[in-house]
Amino acid sequence: MEKIIRFSNEGEIDPQKVKNAVYSRIDFALPEIFWDEIDNGFRICWNEEIGLRGWIYEGEIEKSIGNYLKNQKILISDDQIEKIVGIMLDNIEISGGFLNE
Repeated sequence: MEKIIRFSNEGEIDPQKVKNAVYSRIDFALPEIFWDEIDNGFRICWNEEIGLRGWIYEGEIEKSIGNYLKNQKILISDDQIEKIVGIMLDNIEISGGFLNE
């Protein structure tokens, strides 16, 4: 059974703080254009998938962003996407974007 991650409508997500968190914790090069598209893919997922129901299955965000990037003709490894999304979610959790499970 897949783990469900629940999110709150409370708390703001500061895109610059999320970006800073990602760049300070990754150990690989990430061109600015890649970040912009990852951020766009995350925003779409957050607003159109998570926002509609307040939860998502674990791993769906990574899949959604990966598919978005492929459609944008941006190649980045699944491992790198997973690492980036993990950092993004950590930052959101710190800012109060998760509900208690």
